[in-house]
Amino acid sequence: MNTSIARKATAVIVALAMVMTMGIFTAAPVSAASSSAPKIEKIKYDGKGKVEVDFYGKVKYKKVKVTVKDTSGKKYKASIRDKDNDELEFKIKNYKKGKKYKFTIKGIKKARASKYTSVKGTVKIPAAKSSKAKIKVKDIDYDYEDQEVSFDFKTKVQWKNPKVKITDSNGNSYSTIITDRDNDDLEVYVSGLTYGNKYNYSISGIKARGASSYTTISGSFYAIDD
Repeated sequence: MNTSIARKATAVIVALAMVMTMGIFTAAPVSAASSSAPKIEKIKYDGKGKVEVDFYGKVKYKKVKVTVKDTSGKKYKASIRDKDNDELEFKIKNYKKGKKYKFTIKGIKKARASKYTSVKGTVKIPAAKSSKAKIKVKDIDYDYEDQEVSFDFKTKVQWKNPKVKITDSNGNSYSTIITDRDNDDLEVYVSGLTYGNKYNYSISGIKARGASSYTTISGSFYAIDD
């Protein structure tokens, strides 16, 4: 190796060593946001406006809050329902189904990071189930002694001012009184039915649980006591 080049290389090495010893040498700055911000592992919608955000690794909070906007930029109020060292749950107020929302969690950091920062995410709130969701009747029983017709549903249902109409093949109507109802059953007192005859029914003010509106279902049965 050329003696002159070797001397220059040695001088450079010595100079660097002196600079580092004196504390003058500094590394390139690292972005606080990139090093402090936790990464979102999963976003889950839990219904009724509640959103769960899971993080990779442990996190810490300081005066944490959540802001929410829809795709048009409209702001929505949000409240934090629960949080721990790897997840946070918040609730969007006055939300609309079938829309996408962007949220920002402020006052959060990785557990070992030095500065608090923010993370962003997006959640889609599912649209309401169709009001035409089909209500399936599992069984219809007629109790001749009690003059009562029972309707058992395969589908979980909800009620709003329900009414039951029962007619025979000639269109004659029979007086009905609802004696009991729950989310999968309806019991109706009906007087004057002829044993063995076929009858038509319609039930209004009923909907499949989760459907957007109430409807009317209809069908037929035989007045036979099983």
